[in-house]
Amino acid sequence: MEFIEERERRLHEADSFEVAVEHQVEFQTVYGLCAQAIRYAGAYVVLFRAGRSREAVAVARQALEHALTAQWAHFDESGPRQLIDGYHHSRQRAFRAVTEYLNTPQDEIDAALDSMTSKGKRLPRVTDMINQIDFNATFSTAYMQQSQIIHVTGDTVTAFLDLDDEKRFIILSEATDPHERQTAHFTAMAAMFASWVLESLRVDTPGLAELDHLSDELALPLNVRD
Repeated sequence: MEFIEERERRLHEADSFEVAVEHQVEFQTVYGLCAQAIRYAGAYVVLFRAGRSREAVAVARQALEHALTAQWAHFDESGPRQLIDGYHHSRQRAFRAVTEYLNTPQDEIDAALDSMTSKGKRLPRVTDMINQIDFNATFSTAYMQQSQIIHVTGDTVTAFLDLDDEKRFIILSEATDPHERQTAHFTAMAAMFASWVLESLRVDTPGLAELDHLSDELALPLNVRD
């Protein structure tokens, strides 16, 4: 928990990043993902400390998703370009949905879409990106497990119902994450992955030595290939 809080504090204190020319495009496409991953991890800590470990899984999963997407983009040569295309594609989808809902004339919608610089292309599914970099199914399994908690599943139903000795239902008003230690570990991993990507893109990589030390101390991999 302290590691996550420290990474978020470092994020807020970093008023600038000196990035090498060859990494400029990648930095611009993944900085937001990494910053959001670290902040989601920080939100996990806040909710966990407030006694809402189950609800905290929602932001833990988002932290993992954002961090793994940044890792995928870093290790796939075409990753940054695919992210850019994906950003354009999602913007156009949102624009079309809103304008159609508002009954905007079709010719105005088409004209606006035609004026956009890029048509974009849908990103691969998050699970597909994870599978490309997840060599032993560690992250895909954790992601699926967290999904069972945050989506409408039987896991949610059974978490808030129990049986007494006479097999009568007992209703519960709160529930906890049944995998607290694992969730906390993967959330710290997400903060590490996001921090590593950012530090790897900086000129002279000034923060990598510290992260390497923390990786050994906390048993957290630096990246998906570590």
